[in-house]
This record gives sequence, C-alpha cells and structure tokens, in this order.
Amino acid sequence: MSSVSSRIGSALAVLLSVAWLAAGCNQGQEGDRCNPDLSHDECGSGLSCQQPRDCPENYCCPTSGTSSNPYCQPGCNGGQASICAAGGDADCPTDAAADAAGDGGHDGGDSGG
Repeated sequence: MSSVSSRIGSALAVLLSVAWLAAGCNQGQEGDRCNPDLSHDECGSGLSCQQPRDCPENYCCPTSGTSSNPYCQPGCNGGQASICAAGGDADCPTDAAADAAGDGGHDGGDSGG
C-alpha cells in the first residue's frame, strides 16, 4: 500500500507543478503592474516592464511609441501624488505654487484665535 500512496503523491506533485507553471505563463497586458527584477519579462509582446516618470511602480508599457494607458503616462494615474504625499522626489507642487493657485486653503486673514 505504501508504494501506491507514494505513486499518488508523486503524481499529485507533478500535476500541481504543471498547474503552477501554466498559471505563470500569462503575459501582462498594457498597464498591468510588473516586476523588472525578474529573470524574464512578464509583459506581453511589444511591451516591456517600465517605470514611468514620477511613478512609484512599474507597468507593462509599449517598447516604442506612446501609450494612451494612464498607467504608462508620467505620474502613472495618481502615482505622482502618492510620491509627493510620501515625501519623494517627484515634480511636486511647492506650497508657494499651491498658495498662488488658490489651493493653500488660507485666506491670509486668519488670526488663529
């Protein structure tokens, strides 16, 4: 009986391994998050794993030309705001620029008391 259960265990291990490998064959579509540190490019044909300017994450974006996908644009669909909020080095608006634009939230006449 132990040889039968051993064979079943081995067959199950092989099936699980094949299923795991098959799941890893999905290629990323444009705008999908990706990991540039992998030994292979997980993005689909014509795409590569890139970090757009002022973006804290990497996305599958076209290797040539431009993209209309918001995640492949500078700032990556709100990523710039995320970097600014975390104190990163994105092209963040300064407080003076925000005040000049009327976004400072202060009217200058606040006496604080």
